[in-house]
Amino acid sequence: MTDYFSLRINPQLKKDFDNYCKSKGFTAGKAIKLLAKQMSKSGIIPFSLDVSRSYPDENLIRTSIRMNAETRQHLATGCEECGVPMSIVIRSFMDYCVTHDYFPYDNI
Repeated sequence: MTDYFSLRINPQLKKDFDNYCKSKGFTAGKAIKLLAKQMSKSGIIPFSLDVSRSYPDENLIRTSIRMNAETRQHLATGCEECGVPMSIVIRSFMDYCVTHDYFPYDNI
């Protein structure tokens, strides 16, 4: 069963993350699904949440991410255990990848 997760995001961050992922040979959706799977396995956020925000939280747009319902639930549980909302984890993940030009997983 497929589930959707909707979040509000800075349009420039979305564009930059999409371009970043494309330059690395994968889609933004695949990157976020891999984040969800890795968090469900490890139970930790695999990057620093102390990223200097380069994208303001204004003029946000809504975007949806489609993933397996079980994977989405594992991501939600992992975020709850870390005490951070899913939307913050996903936006921070996108910001981290773009800002650091680094994807924290080798197995894409």
